[in-house]
Amino acid sequence: MTSISMEQNILFFSILAGFSTVLGIFLALLRESWILKFSHYINSLAAGLILGVAFFHLFPESIELTDNALFFVLVGFLCFYFLETIMVIHSGSEIHFRGTDNPMHARGIVMFSGLFLHSFIDGVIIGVGFEVEETLGMLTSLGVILHELPEGVTTFSILLNSLKRSAALTMSLLVAFATPLGGMLSLIFIGSMSDPVVGSLIALAGGSFLYIAASDLIPETHERMGLRNAGFLFSGVLLLYLLS
Repeated sequence: MTSISMEQNILFFSILAGFSTVLGIFLALLRESWILKFSHYINSLAAGLILGVAFFHLFPESIELTDNALFFVLVGFLCFYFLETIMVIHSGSEIHFRGTDNPMHARGIVMFSGLFLHSFIDGVIIGVGFEVEETLGMLTSLGVILHELPEGVTTFSILLNSLKRSAALTMSLLVAFATPLGGMLSLIFIGSMSDPVVGSLIALAGGSFLYIAASDLIPETHERMGLRNAGFLFSGVLLLYLLS
């Protein structure tokens, strides 16, 4: 794959991930009842697919590139735990609790900053995936796109609790823009990185995917219709296993 096609892929898939966030925002804005009805199934399938990307692709690839891969998997997991601890968000279920008393929701700017950083990192993750190989880049993009949709719902929902509707919508769209921004900025440095550095970044991405699936999405599978949700989750894992 030439550098030009790699750049085009990074730009295309990071923009697509940003669009996924925008879609989530407008679904929350226009079809909240539909989101509430089907979010469990969507998040269960997404959790399975994201776990499949992490375990079948990101972790093995990172282990090949660096001896410290598992350490950086843990670092990625803990970083996203800390980031969401500051914001107190969960991509799958936040919309279900809109309007409840949560003093953290008064910190709209802090939440926006954390969400923006989260989405920016997602764009960098897409760039790093394509730096290794096209298939890994596409699968990494798939994982990002899958969790950006419910994250778009979450972003608008939690910002709406602490900001005016127009401000919440504007900031949510800026969060969506952060992913293609991260993808574009990754083009500046990914070509000069050594294999251990690339492996470490892939491991960080794997740790973040593991956290998103385990903390944000899988809890949704236990809220109602557990066996049906489990079926969607296992279907996602099986699909990625077959694709790998």
